[in-house]
Amino acid sequence: MDRVLKVLVLVGLVFFMFRIETRLDVIQADVTELHQVVRSEKPVLFTSKDIDCLTRNIYYEAGVEDRKGKYAVGHITMNRLKSGYWGKDICSVVYAKNQFSWTRLKKLPKPDPQVWDESLMIAYDVVKGYRVTGLERSLFYHADYIRDPHWADRAHKITQIGRHIFYTKARNSWLEI
Repeated sequence: MDRVLKVLVLVGLVFFMFRIETRLDVIQADVTELHQVVRSEKPVLFTSKDIDCLTRNIYYEAGVEDRKGKYAVGHITMNRLKSGYWGKDICSVVYAKNQFSWTRLKKLPKPDPQVWDESLMIAYDVVKGYRVTGLERSLFYHADYIRDPHWADRAHKITQIGRHIFYTKARNSWLEI
């Protein structure tokens, strides 16, 4: 009887481990899909000035981030354009009052040529419709070293990519896409 019980427990354990392993594969596939850069939007009309503004925003907001972090900043800029609240063109969105910290600086540091070129390439991709999965409804973000900005609503936090924490809504805001 002891032996039969041990065999049944072992079979049950193997079955249980197989089920867990299968479930972990499904979860891993779901996580892998999150934060991928994919072409998901229609391209937008843009001018060379728009590309310059978007490149500057990507560079000065996410220059130290990896490529995905740079795409994420570009994605939020385009989400804000889509909302219409911050402006009707990319430059208006980028230079909307007090929205991106670098725009308040009197003097900007000289760009690193390699990082600038990468930011420029990503800006072109973003206007062509490339986006980061999981950020489709995000309009706001802040760096993780900024502790509890007055506008941040933790209930609407969706993810963190690199040093940036992303939100769908700000505290007491009606804005959303």
